[in-house]
Amino acid sequence: MIKNLSLAALAAFINVPAFAADTVNINVRGTMTRPPCTLTSATALTANFNSVRTDEISSAPVVSVPVKMTCPSGSSLNMSFTSTNGTISATVAKTNVTNLGVALLYASDSSAANMEGVKKAFTGLNGSVDLSLNAKLVSTGTVAVGSYSSALVLTIDYL
Repeated sequence: MIKNLSLAALAAFINVPAFAADTVNINVRGTMTRPPCTLTSATALTANFNSVRTDEISSAPVVSVPVKMTCPSGSSLNMSFTSTNGTISATVAKTNVTNLGVALLYASDSSAANMEGVKKAFTGLNGSVDLSLNAKLVSTGTVAVGSYSSALVLTIDYL
């Protein structure tokens, strides 16, 4: 008899309709981005002019600064430069020597890079991309004999 009573109680619970319900909305959000370009050149570069005579600064050869990367099809990026020493003009960074600066020229078209953080856009990139530069010494007056240096920061923003 106890078994029959237990089965009857169990059957009563199984047939009881639910009188309460909750609804939960789940929102899914995110942003899909394309993979960035991958820098294949070094992340620390040196433009070494070796020895340059003070009377030959304007005719000193440029020094190549390789900036190479691999980009997925249709990639875009912005490049900008800043000088830790400040600038002589928008396109000439100061060195630690009075009247001596350095300009960076895009190897692709010899245009001068802006040294004050203004971005230059590159679009439609695909595969191997060469954004190399040429460093050029610039004299704005009499330059003292001795060693010189300058530090520039290249920032690449992948879009």
